[in-house]
Amino acid sequence: MQDSIAIQNLKQDIQLLRQQIWPPEQLEHVEGLPIYYASQAEAEHYFSQWRELTERAQQLCQPFLQDEVMDAIHLPSHLNLPLFFFHVDRIRINKTRAKESKTFRGVLSLVEKCGQFDPEQMLAMKTWLESDDTAALVAHREFIDLRTYVFQHGQSEYTRTRFYNNGIVLGGEKHFKVLDAREKPRKQRSDSYSDPLADNGVWKVFGKYR
Repeated sequence: MQDSIAIQNLKQDIQLLRQQIWPPEQLEHVEGLPIYYASQAEAEHYFSQWRELTERAQQLCQPFLQDEVMDAIHLPSHLNLPLFFFHVDRIRINKTRAKESKTFRGVLSLVEKCGQFDPEQMLAMKTWLESDDTAALVAHREFIDLRTYVFQHGQSEYTRTRFYNNGIVLGGEKHFKVLDAREKPRKQRSDSYSDPLADNGVWKVFGKYR
């Protein structure tokens, strides 16, 4: 109970600070996106205003991270803390074709989540579910997933992160670059499902066995 109250208080404090200093007007940003960058010193100065809230979040949510260097902070997104990365050589912004996937055991619950379908398609889904005890329905909704790939100085591996909801702040090295690949969405991986039972223009529904 105490932890839940502490987290609620933390979220309120984060929201208050966001109202005061977000977006960071003194930093450069990528047009149309909540990605902000500056020199190492400027980014660290801005981060200093978030440090106390970040440390509280780490203590409440992920105590095992307390001793790690705070170059990349991975905390629950619902806290609404911006992400900070320091000593960044470059970032790459990618659009990737992706799918949201939901599994259902009944047609009514599917319609509740995914909307209406034609009567013939409703019948096809019902018939599928009644054909076998292990039959289920899986609904796919395609969308464009926006991610950044952060390359930090001296590290052999990049960090891939979603940033759109919380925003991201980068402390760049002198040669820092933004590689914006949004105009060329990466290909979607091949789909193991084919021949949908139903399609309402947003969701495609396939039959599967559990």
